[in-house]
Amino acid sequence: MELRKIIEVLFLAVMITSTVSSSTMARYTGEFSGGDRALIAAWNMGARGEDDIAGEFYNKGFTFDLFESKIVQPMDSGEKSFTFRGGGSDVAIAYDVQMSAADLLQLTTEEIKAIIAGEMDKDVFAPFIFKIYAELNEGAACEVPVIFSPYDEASPYYETGWFRPVDMEFDEEGYFSIFEGTPVFPPGSTDEVTITVAWQWNTSFYINDTNIPAVTEPNYVAADPSTEIADTYPPYYQAAYDQYYGSGGLLEQYEAAQNALEQYFEVHGSPNENGNWPSHSAPCPLSDAEHHAHYNAIFDPVEQQAFLNNHGGIMDPEDGGIIWTAHAMFCTADHFAEYSVLEANARNTLQACQASLLQAYDDYDTFAADALAAGEVATVLFRIKGDQVAPR
Repeated sequence: MELRKIIEVLFLAVMITSTVSSSTMARYTGEFSGGDRALIAAWNMGARGEDDIAGEFYNKGFTFDLFESKIVQPMDSGEKSFTFRGGGSDVAIAYDVQMSAADLLQLTTEEIKAIIAGEMDKDVFAPFIFKIYAELNEGAACEVPVIFSPYDEASPYYETGWFRPVDMEFDEEGYFSIFEGTPVFPPGSTDEVTITVAWQWNTSFYINDTNIPAVTEPNYVAADPSTEIADTYPPYYQAAYDQYYGSGGLLEQYEAAQNALEQYFEVHGSPNENGNWPSHSAPCPLSDAEHHAHYNAIFDPVEQQAFLNNHGGIMDPEDGGIIWTAHAMFCTADHFAEYSVLEANARNTLQACQASLLQAYDDYDTFAADALAAGEVATVLFRIKGDQVAPR
């Protein structure tokens, strides 16, 4: 039996664009001897991506290719950084970094649902998760801005530090702020803020929402963001893979049950159209020890000889013992009862494979990959905003 495996290459190009925006420059005036003159506050806020020219900051846009312009496939991961600064501007700047991931939300619709591990009408979301870090340059005077989390301590995602876009609240433009509160560059600040965005295609953060048997109690799946690969796959998927393909796993159990059923047919044949098994002989089920025990329990010499004849017993000329040769006996088994047990075991182990966590991951990933590939490009946007803080 083969599971439908995850497609090797997902034809999904994920594009990241980045902008820097600000409010209109405020103008302040002052009185000076010798005449009036207008003073315009210097505005030097800028940003750069890690792939931009070293030391260069831009006030219109910058390079931030989060996904490295590559084809993304299930279980991929990566991270990218960008940096922005107040640049010694004459005014205080309240800044914000906003993210839009509208293309990475729900992929199913009211009309189109997914089948996950045999369960119908399931919703699927783009299984991306993100983790955002903020840090300041060495010697910075400001405090590191606090990254916003949509979760409280009761959430299974709280301790992971990662978030799902579906759990964020978007504004009317489809953006949300990555910060808790409103951080500020004071006037003249040369501090630089570096934002690192880590991402993963990680279905363990989404699979519990399907409420299929493979993930409901006592089989609840803990969201695992670890990307350390000790064997072949990330830990969350490796656990499901081992449960399925590992020694004594679901596939091995199914194959053993199927083999037992096939061997039963080889020995006992198949039933007639009426459901009854035809009369037949079958290999004697008794072991040598059992043959000896039965033989020794018979006291009548005639019956002993008959037992020897029926069970292939011959006298060993060297030591006078009995050698039990392979032989068949008229089969008196309750074939239907025995078959029913074997068939039920084969059916149950097959259903266990079809309802397995590995099958669920593969179904979820395949649906997500197909849906995202149909859109060709999924866009994730980041924008940096700066607003002048009016002097008191």
